[in-house]
Amino acid sequence: MEDKKKDKLVIVENKLEKVIKWIEVILAILIMMAVFLSGKDLINIIYKVYVTEAINSYDIFQKFLSHLLLLVVGLELALMLIKHTPANVLEVMLYAIARKMLIYTNTTTDILIGVIALALIFIIDKYFHTKDIKNVIK
Repeated sequence: MEDKKKDKLVIVENKLEKVIKWIEVILAILIMMAVFLSGKDLINIIYKVYVTEAINSYDIFQKFLSHLLLLVVGLELALMLIKHTPANVLEVMLYAIARKMLIYTNTTTDILIGVIALALIFIIDKYFHTKDIKNVIK
């Protein structure tokens, strides 16, 4: 009797896992569509940088970088939803921290914390993250 309950539970878990994976794929597609549609905004911002005087173009260019890096984070997030690997998680964190450092850093302490965070991500990637799963199995 308990074996039947366990079998039913395994079947329900497998179906639920498939549904969750499909939802993740749909969310990734929605993120990619939003990134694609935001490409028009990037073109508009580039045009504004071109037509604006040099003194004022710095702020516009900073908005351009902010928007561009946000789109990169969105693409990496979509990839992370589809492929569940530690490398994708590290890349999302790397781009998010880099965006924060380039756009919103105002103090030396913020820069120091960002550099430490980036260094930790690189250390984790080099020493703790195995890129080749076959070497782990052997």
